[in-house]
Amino acid sequence: MKKTLLSLLMAVVMTAGAMAQEFPDGGFENWTYQNSQGGYWDYQTDILMTLNGLYEMNGVEMSTFPTAFRETQNVHGGNYAIRLTSVWFGTNAIFVPGALATLNEPIGNDYVSDFLDLGEINLKEAFAFKPWRLTGYYRYEPVENDSAAIEMKFYLGNAVHSTCEKFLIYETPEWTAFDIATGLENSYLDVDMMSMVFSSSAHYNFANLEECDGQAGSSLYLDDLAFRYDNSPMGLVEPLIPVVKTTVYPNPSADMVHFDFNKEVNARLVIYNISGAQIFEQNVNNNHAEYNASSLANGTYLYRIIEGNTILSSGRFAVAK
Repeated sequence: MKKTLLSLLMAVVMTAGAMAQEFPDGGFENWTYQNSQGGYWDYQTDILMTLNGLYEMNGVEMSTFPTAFRETQNVHGGNYAIRLTSVWFGTNAIFVPGALATLNEPIGNDYVSDFLDLGEINLKEAFAFKPWRLTGYYRYEPVENDSAAIEMKFYLGNAVHSTCEKFLIYETPEWTAFDIATGLENSYLDVDMMSMVFSSSAHYNFANLEECDGQAGSSLYLDDLAFRYDNSPMGLVEPLIPVVKTTVYPNPSADMVHFDFNKEVNARLVIYNISGAQIFEQNVNNNHAEYNASSLANGTYLYRIIEGNTILSSGRFAVAK
């Protein structure tokens, strides 16, 4: 039976993984409806994925339900939130927790090792600065005594540098704020990778679904997920998924650096050196900005697009002459 299950799963994800869509912010406001996949919501970004690909296997022998939903009734901010719900895959054959995580995408035909496994994202590419805290809001409706979990790990090379203790969530009928320290506030190490899990059942192993355990129907609601970069409630906050997509060119550059945004912004372009010291700031009121880097020494520099206290986008560029 196990061999049959895994063979079926491989075929499922090779189709569903390629069809997943992107969403642009931690408030889940712009996720895309997937009518071609049975009329449910599927989510994928360069950072986080769900297990909704399993829904493609909906036959007589093995059937399941989506595990991630766009929630319109129980939201904290804006119009939408995400609901993660644990289910049984097949006739009580494999327990699948609802998950939003840095899961590996399928490569080749090895579904288990290439997808159902916790992966890492390149922290330097996704975020210009080391985050101090992960914040957001949750509600939890467990079945029986089930619990949900949030977990983060940060890596330097192949070694784990900072492990945030698994944040366990128990029955919580009202929206509740969470604030998890990353352990990077006073870190002198330039961590480069990160893994992250939000799961509606806390006992999970994405490398082997047969080791997952919990109660079908347990639902974890999430909204307004963001990183913070200091200890002030009014400090800079950056949604897990950038609100604005920024293209920087040429990169590296010897003089003019161009910043193209996928929509018009009313914000500030702020440039920092690699140590995080601010060296330039200007207002931006359209979908393009420029910066003359001819006076800068060769090296790597950081940028942020900031509106109020929200970082719409951040990244790096290089100067080479």
